[in-house]
Amino acid sequence: MTLKNQIHFYFALLLTFVLLAGCSQPAAVIPIATQTSTDEAADTATDTAQTIWQVTDAGPLKFNPGTTFMQTPGDLKPYTAIRFTVSALQGQQVSMWLTTEPGSAEAPLATLTIMDASGTILTSEPLTYWSQVLPIDQTYTVEIKSLAKEDILYSFRIEIPAETVDPASGAVYEPIDLSVCQLLKQEMTTALNKEVHPEPYAPFLDAVGREAGQGCRLTAAGTGADFSDPRSVVNTLISTVGAGWTQAQDYAADGVTGSAAGLYRDMGLMLIKVNWKPEMGVECPADQPLDACGLSPEQKIYSVEVTIAQNTADFSMDGSWVDANTGFTLNLYQDWKQVYGQHVVVVQDGSKIDSLEASINGWLKGRVATVQFQSSFTDQPGTAEITYIDVNTIQWKIITAPAGEFYLPLEATLLRTAQ
Repeated sequence: MTLKNQIHFYFALLLTFVLLAGCSQPAAVIPIATQTSTDEAADTATDTAQTIWQVTDAGPLKFNPGTTFMQTPGDLKPYTAIRFTVSALQGQQVSMWLTTEPGSAEAPLATLTIMDASGTILTSEPLTYWSQVLPIDQTYTVEIKSLAKEDILYSFRIEIPAETVDPASGAVYEPIDLSVCQLLKQEMTTALNKEVHPEPYAPFLDAVGREAGQGCRLTAAGTGADFSDPRSVVNTLISTVGAGWTQAQDYAADGVTGSAAGLYRDMGLMLIKVNWKPEMGVECPADQPLDACGLSPEQKIYSVEVTIAQNTADFSMDGSWVDANTGFTLNLYQDWKQVYGQHVVVVQDGSKIDSLEASINGWLKGRVATVQFQSSFTDQPGTAEITYIDVNTIQWKIITAPAGEFYLPLEATLLRTAQ
């Protein structure tokens, strides 16, 4: 059963009584550097004529120390644009959003144009959202152009998390179905008794697996009067939004001001993060931890985030695999990146049968699964790599042999068999 169908089944009864509703959550506003007007013009093709854009150069965007998010407002007259630059490192995921007032359901009233250091335009217009893991360290030029025939207000958001990933793994996740995102949003709303802001298409960053892409993001906010502590909120979300999912232990984290968890199901990954910080204007002594600062519950400002995406892997190790030379057999199952199953090998004319019902368990990275295996002749485990070659072929190689007697081959090439 697919991820979508499983979640639909789980929430079917709930949806009989609950209406889905969107909501919004304002973000902190950080003004950009003082703008300096120039008379530069950029030629842009229109349906009927060539438009001359009057461009305002705003210089480089500068984040406040310790921040990874910025939102800046502005206004544009018809046929005007604002230009600025932004720098980031190789492997950082840069994401940008553009909204306008008045809004338009038919066509955007402004567009983003993004150019790399060589001046190559990376976007097609009109565009109001862009996200990419950078292939190299680079400074980008961003222009916000008005497409309206009247004055408009705009809001520009940009996120650049500090974590980096391999650029080759920067697009391995894709958003879950919109209806599933809405189902999870409603479940989160009920669990927290708070408004939840859904973004069906938002940046998805797996800092543990060092992979990225796009996903569904659900966010909520509150104070210590709403939430007792970060771990309790995470546990609530695991048991509700994450019901039916399996926890990935490598993703669990806890601290004074935050907690996190990761869960997987089919090819989906769900990341849960809950953090709090002191209310703006509240200062705590630098020589003591925040939890000893004597803050009231209302002075603890909470942010809650759940992001969900599906891995786009185009292969699976699910199936029965046999080495024709030795009869060594692997019956494998793959759930997201977890690979598990059992082995069978018969040697010495059938006098030795090395087999256990659940003897293989490990994790996939790229096309190689590093697994721990258990022989039925020793209580000491060994380590092996299983490499996916193609739809019909895998390779087995023992990396660390177990202490004691075992009969699994050191190396083998196995072919998929009919189920």
